[in-house]
Amino acid sequence: MRIELDNLEKSGEFAQAYRPGELTLDDTELRLVGPAEIRGRYRKNGEEVELRGRLSATVEAPCARCLKPVELPLAAELSERFVGAVSWRDEEQHELREEDLNLAVFNGEAIELDDLAREEILLAMPAQVLCREDCRGLCPTCGADQNLDSCDCEALDIDSRWGALKDLRF
Repeated sequence: MRIELDNLEKSGEFAQAYRPGELTLDDTELRLVGPAEIRGRYRKNGEEVELRGRLSATVEAPCARCLKPVELPLAAELSERFVGAVSWRDEEQHELREEDLNLAVFNGEAIELDDLAREEILLAMPAQVLCREDCRGLCPTCGADQNLDSCDCEALDIDSRWGALKDLRF
């Protein structure tokens, strides 16, 4: 969905809902499995547009230890300011202030809500996805899921070139 600036009033509301498969995420291991919704209010001030709202989505990502799919409900508050790229084009240097940290540049004609939703979903993802806190992961030798079975693999032998590091004491 695009917010067209030509038809934009001084302020108003926006909303867009996505079904699974409608919004592609750049991360190949991450996919939308439930409805996603972005909604909020906009305010236009000259050439600048401010969006404030909320995003909610359900995504699926692999566990970082055992690779099982994990469903994650995500919720994020968003606050973005958009300025046209033309406004900075004539400036040789532009010093950023603290309030410029949530500033985005757009083509001056429309704001793509799909891009904003995709970005907010990726930013709301946890750094490490785990199916459960005590997940034991996969055996590095045979690949068996150690949550289901314990394998009989022995610990990996240390490469002889790194063996001297084992004796270091700090």
